Amino acid sequence: MSPRSRRRKHAVSQLNLMVVGFRSLGKTSFIRMLFETLAIRKNSKEEPELPASLFQSAESVRDAEEARTKELYSFTLDIEEEGEKISLTLVDSPGFVKDNELRLDVQVTEALRYIEAQFDHTLAEETKVKRNPKAQDSQIHACLYFIDNANNGLTEKDIRILKRLTARVNVIPVIAKADLLTNTQLANLKQAIKKDLKTHEIPVFDFPVDEDDEVEPEMAAEIANAQSQVPFSVIAPEDAAITDPNTGDRIRGRQYAWGIIDCLNPKHCDFVVLRNVLLSSHRKLFKDITLEVFYEQYRTERLMARKASKMITKEQKKKLMEDLSEI
Repeated sequence: MSPRSRRRKHAVSQLNLMVVGFRSLGKTSFIRMLFETLAIRKNSKEEPELPASLFQSAESVRDAEEARTKELYSFTLDIEEEGEKISLTLVDSPGFVKDNELRLDVQVTEALRYIEAQFDHTLAEETKVKRNPKAQDSQIHACLYFIDNANNGLTEKDIRILKRLTARVNVIPVIAKADLLTNTQLANLKQAIKKDLKTHEIPVFDFPVDEDDEVEPEMAAEIANAQSQVPFSVIAPEDAAITDPNTGDRIRGRQYAWGIIDCLNPKHCDFVVLRNVLLSSHRKLFKDITLEVFYEQYRTERLMARKASKMITKEQKKKLMEDLSEI
């Protein structure tokens, strides 16, 4: 095996995901379910320090309040997906409030500041005379925005938030708690959200395909399927032992009087499709767009702001000298 092949084999790809949205939409539950489906690498150097919220039940109102995310936090996992090693960072955030406009704007600003702070880390590294070859990529590559299924599409608050977020990060809209909707209701809600996104020109991640690239039929079908599912619907499993009546196997799901929901069944929700989009099929694209579009735009803005600041300072100095000469 050549040195280059060895480097590729041992290379670790970084992926950083963030979840945001209003309160009580299951953002932390989604992270918990995603965590439970990951293949953690046993030979990772350090054991990850996992947040307590991953293991807290939130089936009752009291439990939900105690388990509510109070502040933004992140944790990193060394995983393996389809033979590839990935350093996966998951970022959870406090739920946005609906009844306080000022507080809501502050919360969205805090989320954006966190995203921009990661760009600042990259910018600071680029300006060093001697760069650190082991510097970690902390940029947020994709942000999942959870949408309340009780609304008939996007609310004015959703639209305002999404317009701000999509200027800085790849945003993927997600319909929360889809088990509360019938198939018809879910389909209608998806269409309503798509219409609102188009009407208000909100550029969420739309699975772009380079026309010059030759896409294999299997991959083209996978992309088309993912596009058709947007916005993705997710259902969080309950903290109980659920057994599939047909196979007798333990499943991650929810049990109702009328039957059982398997959260990992593509016929019941889009979690499996979304998981594949994030960790496999579009992982590199998320990173490329983040670096080449969002970071470059932010970098240009910062450098222009610095230049403008210096120019203002020079003009102020010149005016001061002119004023002094007139005394």
